[in-house]
Amino acid sequence: MKPPLRLATAAAAALALSAAPAVAAPLTFTVKEGSANNVVAQGVTTFFTGMYSLDGSPRGHVMGVEPTSGGRSLTFAFGSGARIVARQAPGTTGSTSRLTIVGGTGRFLGATGVVDTRSAKGVYTHTVTYRLPPRGTPRTSMAYVVRLGKAQIVPRGGAQGLGNGRVIAGTVANAAGTKVGDYSVDSTLAFVYGAGTYEWYSGDFGYVFADGTLQASGPYQRASAAAPGALKPSGRVVTGGTGAYAGMRGQVVVTPNPDGTSVHSFTLIRR
Repeated sequence: MKPPLRLATAAAAALALSAAPAVAAPLTFTVKEGSANNVVAQGVTTFFTGMYSLDGSPRGHVMGVEPTSGGRSLTFAFGSGARIVARQAPGTTGSTSRLTIVGGTGRFLGATGVVDTRSAKGVYTHTVTYRLPPRGTPRTSMAYVVRLGKAQIVPRGGAQGLGNGRVIAGTVANAAGTKVGDYSVDSTLAFVYGAGTYEWYSGDFGYVFADGTLQASGPYQRASAAAPGALKPSGRVVTGGTGAYAGMRGQVVVTPNPDGTSVHSFTLIRR
């Protein structure tokens, strides 16, 4: 594994941005939800459902968490592995709403824009309008090894544990095995299938380094060690940072290792 790369200098970033073309016109697509798997536990609704094109073609899954006070967090998880995460302002409720896109992974890396959601006869439809960063926008890559501690489960009373919280602390090391930071997960169990072999969580992730912090959000899947896909990589959306990472957005791809550690590979852009 390559050692972490350092952030691009301000001069290099400015030069690359000056050569980039103007931002392209916004792109739009519309998807609808299937029958939602909703769980209400301690005033929080957790949902997980299929995602379809308007012609009924499957596109992946929609999942999220919504407090009773409003302000849902919504994730579109496409079958290709790409993700889009959007959030709604706290206190916002109703069948028609607008959410702000905080980022994406894969072909949606660095996406900005809005999601307009409407409900008719119990069916939720989402119109996603987004822009991607201009071509040539500088990217920073870095990779670390994360070792997790023991998960702490927060019971919330849902059947099969749905709605339960899962909180984990861990350490971050560089390619030489030296600890360079701390890691944390705060997630909610959204869906269980395969007789409990597979679980889907929606979560928030934190990385604390000596020179700043990074935050990420999105879904992840857990599988029993012997299950197909147990070591499959998954992407999460980097939603922001502080210190040396202030203004950063992008993605982190998490690749599990057989020894229980995982490689976290970042692709970052500054917005």
